[in-house]
Amino acid sequence: MPEHQQVRLKGRIKDVRDRWTPDGSFAVIASLVITRPALGPVRANVIDEQPIPLRANNEAARTIVAQHGNMVQIEGVLRRRYYSQHGEKRWGQVEVWVDLCRPLNQHSQENLNE
Repeated sequence: MPEHQQVRLKGRIKDVRDRWTPDGSFAVIASLVITRPALGPVRANVIDEQPIPLRANNEAARTIVAQHGNMVQIEGVLRRRYYSQHGEKRWGQVEVWVDLCRPLNQHSQENLNE
């Protein structure tokens, strides 16, 4: 996988949903809520957080389930989903396919908020 598609993010796990891969392995889809990037002056009614879609299986999936609602650091690969509509392929959302999920200790969580 090209290096520019590798990501490392810190955030809070939410919206965890169980899935199973075709070979029967445990998998999940979830959201990682991160602080919205500051790309200019703050505007009224702008939400300070944004969810990033996650997909994981095996050990990373089990860690995500165990850390639901907690702060974590994830490492993975950006992938873009596609779907078909009326026989035509279309590109959908970008997701992070998680390779590693680590819980953040209290000190790390405090640094994230600074």
